[in-house]
Amino acid sequence: MFLNKHYAQASVAFLRAGRNREAKICDAYLSREKARSISTTANAAKTRAFITAANAFFHCAQDSPPKQVNERLAYYRTAGECYSEARDLKNAGDSYRMAKQYDTAVRTYWEGGCVDEMVEVITRHGNTLDDGLLERLTRVARMYYFKVGFNGRPVSECP
Repeated sequence: MFLNKHYAQASVAFLRAGRNREAKICDAYLSREKARSISTTANAAKTRAFITAANAFFHCAQDSPPKQVNERLAYYRTAGECYSEARDLKNAGDSYRMAKQYDTAVRTYWEGGCVDEMVEVITRHGNTLDDGLLERLTRVARMYYFKVGFNGRPVSECP
């Protein structure tokens, strides 16, 4: 049932079999399907639904057994996608970083105005980033910090 995207029925079946983790995974997928089905005119409801789905996938990733690394990374990536749909870009960037999707994480952080987080990813994982992206965002971060200053005040106001 799960493979045929009958998530509600699969969840019930997993619960009856005593497989709570798999039931929660089905519920996460069901939440995402519900969020996708909400009309684009109902912006607030759609945002809330994607946040709910993102949180569900994030918890699925955290509950994944240590041996199932690929599954964990996939759930973090899916959580990032749902957070992005909800325009919660800080949490989306965090999820992409946990999924080791560093290019997407730095783009998302920049789009969300999370420059400090973007620079942290660049500093720690710059060798894995696309060279063009790395150069462009490093330049942008330098300009941002020059304009704003490292202590949050514009440079012209520094003593």
